[in-house]
Amino acid sequence: MVALIFADNTTTFAQQSAVDSKKDRNAGFFNITQIGHNRGIGQYSFRSDAVFQNRGYVNRLRTTLGYFLCPAFSVGLGVGLDRYENPGYNTASLVTDFRYYTRPTASSVFAVATAGYLLLLSNQFAPGATGGLGVGYRFILGRGTHLLLSTGLETHQIRDARLFLLGPTSVETLQSNLWLKSVSFNTGLLF
Repeated sequence: MVALIFADNTTTFAQQSAVDSKKDRNAGFFNITQIGHNRGIGQYSFRSDAVFQNRGYVNRLRTTLGYFLCPAFSVGLGVGLDRYENPGYNTASLVTDFRYYTRPTASSVFAVATAGYLLLLSNQFAPGATGGLGVGYRFILGRGTHLLLSTGLETHQIRDARLFLLGPTSVETLQSNLWLKSVSFNTGLLF
């Protein structure tokens, strides 16, 4: 009788461990699909006499495929589409994504760092770099699905951008490298 109760408890514990393993989702391969919005901060300049307030913004859709190296740390490769407004550019981003979770098996704070490349989607500029640092919070929604909310600072390099300056009597074309700095807000699902 005692052995039977022990066997039942072992089975229950094993089943619970399998549920917890799927629930915490911090093992093996994963996918994060996210939408984001960035608001421009600071200034950008084209030359010494053409300095502008960065009133631009970015809307983003990105998916990241990755792997948990350990329950607290993951690395991934993200690919997405970004739409910049003011100035207007479309880019495709290819980034490495590093995340650290403070409590790997529960809802928790996490840190994220990205670094990558903006791929050419038009002839208005040349490919450039992108990167960012942020913090967020992970909510465990259910078995194997988590909601990720994050904010942070990002920078985007638009190389050889063709810009048009409107003067009182003329239109001047400039070609310059832009560093667009922004505050990002992202919402994603981890599967």
